[in-house]
Amino acid sequence: MSREKYGKRRQITFRITALADERLEQVAELFNLTPAQYAKACLYRDLGCFLEPLDRRKTRHKRRRRVLTWERADDEEER
Repeated sequence: MSREKYGKRRQITFRITALADERLEQVAELFNLTPAQYAKACLYRDLGCFLEPLDRRKTRHKRRRRVLTWERADDEEER
């Protein structure tokens, strides 16, 4: 199915500097992607290959409850 939908598979390779690699890893982590997935998404975006609308479904993220160390110490003292 993917071959009919997307055509022949192609592979590209490019070199980036150490600074670019570091920043690529940081920004890919923000979107929960691998660096290769993020680079591919940017390439598609810049080439205008996305015809589908973006996925705008609302999702609920689990919020981490942060307890500050002095609050934790105060709670232990009260017990």
